[in-house]
Amino acid sequence: MSDLLKQMKDDLHKAMKQEIQLRKSSNPSGKIYEVTIAVKNVVRSIISKIPELGVKPDKATDDDIIKLLKKYVTEEKTRELYIQHILRPSEVVGINAKELNTLQKVKISELGNKLTSIKINIGQSYLPKEIGEAEIIDWITDNIDFSKLKNNMQAIGIVKKEFGQTVNPVMVKNIVESWFK
Repeated sequence: MSDLLKQMKDDLHKAMKQEIQLRKSSNPSGKIYEVTIAVKNVVRSIISKIPELGVKPDKATDDDIIKLLKKYVTEEKTRELYIQHILRPSEVVGINAKELNTLQKVKISELGNKLTSIKINIGQSYLPKEIGEAEIIDWITDNIDFSKLKNNMQAIGIVKKEFGQTVNPVMVKNIVESWFK
């Protein structure tokens, strides 16, 4: 089982215990209670998405769980666009699904970290920190001999395989392409 999933399940167990304690103390409100419920909901949501991967939870890898977390965060940010009235019904009426998807992605990208909620923060807290450009360049320099590759762009796959979901594939592509300009 994925170490990340184990951590999330452990956090779920702790949140469930904390919720019971808060309810017993007649204090089921406030920031602590809100965060406790949010942790519970986020982890349960991720666990419920595991069948989308086509594997059983005990066979899911950290990369699989990271994919689900990224998807969850994107879904929550999309929800926040409407909850916070950043996108209004009048802006989306009459456009097709592809245009709507593009509009949502643009708005999410424009807002960056300004678009947030407790659930988004919790989901992002489980995500590993992305590897930076300097680290990728150093790793490529130390580990890839381009003369042994049939196509220089094969380096992208090698880097993605090494770093998994902690690396931005577009950034890797740009780095590899810039090597040969």
